[in-house]
Amino acid sequence: MTDVPPAVRSKALAAGAEQWLNDLPELIADLERDWSISVGRPYGDPTEAFVAETSLADGTPAVLKLVIPRDGDHAAHEAAVLRLTGGDGCVRLPREDVPRGALLLAC
Repeated sequence: MTDVPPAVRSKALAAGAEQWLNDLPELIADLERDWSISVGRPYGDPTEAFVAETSLADGTPAVLKLVIPRDGDHAAHEAAVLRLTGGDGCVRLPREDVPRGALLLAC
């Protein structure tokens, strides 16, 4: 089972996203294959998403953020902001899959 920080687990359960928690290891494996990334250790302090160290196929460091599914289109809104800024003053968004709540973040 994927090591999900307690705050993320609690938020997911409160949002009725227990199935998302159960499916998280498979989602991560699918994204590793689909995006040619390697997902490492999760960060311990997120509250709204599963966030983990990641590296691209060429070894470039990145971060995978998997937003807890719930009302409000949080992943879509965050992706839109990151696309609009284009990395100016915040992280870049090299890949996204809003239906799966997946954002790949890079400096």
